Amino acid sequence: MSLKKIIVSILFQVVFCFNAFSQLNTNSYLTEARADMANEKYFDAIQKLDMCISAKPNLQAYFFRGVCKYYLKDYIGAEEDLNVAVSIYDPFLSDAFHYRSFVKYQLGDYDSAIKDINQLLYTEVNNPKLYLERAFDKLANQDYNGAISDCNKAEKMQFSTANLYLCKGMSENAINKFDSALINYSFALKFNPKNVDVIVRIGNTDADMGNYKKAILKYNETLQLDSANTLAYFSRAEAEIKLNQNDSAMNDLSEVIKYDSKNALAYFDRAILEINKTKYSEALADFDKVLKLNPKNIQALFNSAKLKATMNDYAGALADYNKTIELFPYFIEAYYERGKLKETMHDESGAKADYKLAKMMSDVDKFKDKEERQRDSTDLNKLLALNTNFNSNDQKLIDTTSINLMPLFYIIVKKSNGDGAIPLVLRNSNQEYADLYLTNKKAMTDTSQNNFNELGEDSERTITAILQNAILKTNMQLFYDANKNYTKIIEEHPDCEAAYFAFAIDLCKEVDMLSLMNVGDDFTSINKTYRVVNDPKIEKYQNALANFNKIIEKEPEFAFAYYDRAFVKYKLSDINGAIQDYDKAIKIDPSFSDAYYNRGLLYFCLMDKISACQDFSKAGELGINKAYSLIKICCGSGK
Repeated sequence: MSLKKIIVSILFQVVFCFNAFSQLNTNSYLTEARADMANEKYFDAIQKLDMCISAKPNLQAYFFRGVCKYYLKDYIGAEEDLNVAVSIYDPFLSDAFHYRSFVKYQLGDYDSAIKDINQLLYTEVNNPKLYLERAFDKLANQDYNGAISDCNKAEKMQFSTANLYLCKGMSENAINKFDSALINYSFALKFNPKNVDVIVRIGNTDADMGNYKKAILKYNETLQLDSANTLAYFSRAEAEIKLNQNDSAMNDLSEVIKYDSKNALAYFDRAILEINKTKYSEALADFDKVLKLNPKNIQALFNSAKLKATMNDYAGALADYNKTIELFPYFIEAYYERGKLKETMHDESGAKADYKLAKMMSDVDKFKDKEERQRDSTDLNKLLALNTNFNSNDQKLIDTTSINLMPLFYIIVKKSNGDGAIPLVLRNSNQEYADLYLTNKKAMTDTSQNNFNELGEDSERTITAILQNAILKTNMQLFYDANKNYTKIIEEHPDCEAAYFAFAIDLCKEVDMLSLMNVGDDFTSINKTYRVVNDPKIEKYQNALANFNKIIEKEPEFAFAYYDRAFVKYKLSDINGAIQDYDKAIKIDPSFSDAYYNRGLLYFCLMDKISACQDFSKAGELGINKAYSLIKICCGSGK
């Protein structure tokens, strides 16, 4: 009988006596579903459990359906069902916590996995298996000393398995205790001398100690026992690279990809080797594969940009550099390389601006405190992470949920429609608002009174062209030049509403460029933004606020101005003021989905869960699908 069958069979014997009042057909569905599970017919079991839940929702049905989904690798669905099971009878059902910890681990939510194991340990404090499971969770969470401590606790309870010594060895290897790691691996091999998980780890430790030839022998041994072991192929490739055996390394990376077509790390490393062999087209194809798997990987974007520049694809290179800098504004080398590219493209002013930005970023970095550096490091690690799947216990998975405030509306330049209007397009907005409120016909028709000599070489340009040029500079991140244009337009035409609005957005984008204001993807970190009051760029937000005030004073029914002003107030820690502005935006436009979404986040910051969940629900109804993820996180009864 397989291990899965044994586990499922044991589950049927646990204390499930709660459903005494169920209808007869419900019990029948449950019995048949359990039989299907025992035979690993999980799809059939789910169909019966669905009928059971439709007839009479109960603890057992949700629990068993969650287990089925876990074995079918539907981890999101499993989590939902297990949350229900835990919420109904949480003091009684330890198995739901147990399986939910497995699901959380697979989703990369190691903190929550550890919390579920902690819940079990309240009543099973002398269960060594739970300590070992928590050790693996801590290992995945990079808490190596914590993992070693839990392994030691399990060992003191006279518990001894190969996995215990494997986990302990991997943790010790991670903190460079190589000799201790090798000792623990040798203990693990006593249980099974052909344990490939252990043998490949011994090779990794040898490689970390610089013994690459010795490591390769271990990888060879692993592959003799398991010819499809992707970790062994990949590790051997890394050792071969150290020994300048690049052809062999490329072959091994291709073997990884053969068995795991979604291994971004293997594609990336193979691309680097292909560049060294001047196989540029093949390398670019591999970088494209990486970016399809990890669209925000700045290392792949940066290398792709450099490669495209080498291949004279300047437009493609520029797009990749722009995306790199957008994702991580402190990537100093990206500014220098983009500047060099602009020189090649004969954009001398653009190149000069990039060199200035690189110098500015370098100066900003010098004045960061320890906390800011840690935050940058965390953000950077996420942008450097690559999907891998080596079927190993220490696999680090990608975060699946983001709860940052939705961004400001960015202006996109379009040609004039011929009637003197400035048809600025607002991302995620209705064009009619832009056409209605961002027009200054008086200023458009009265261009004779000023020649705008100080604004550019062509003194005959209209205010429309000048404003569009300023917006273009904003989008090119030439903020200093754009700001001069906005200021001059406002001085000459104080009634030009579009200039105030565009200038305010320019200031916000400049701060976003120079400071990583988004502190992380995890929803619990949103409260950290209260510390923005100490940010040296606060003056720019205050100037943006003044400009939004101007546009609202002139156009009090412009919903988008309230929306963007709320974002600035949020950045200035005026949470209540931000909520009031979202209130006004929604009053003007009851279908303003983004305003509901952001207001919900701020209510959540203020611990007003009911209001937050109501807003998330409304945002979801209006088309923001990510709101449903937040409802699941913030509003579920199991939380």
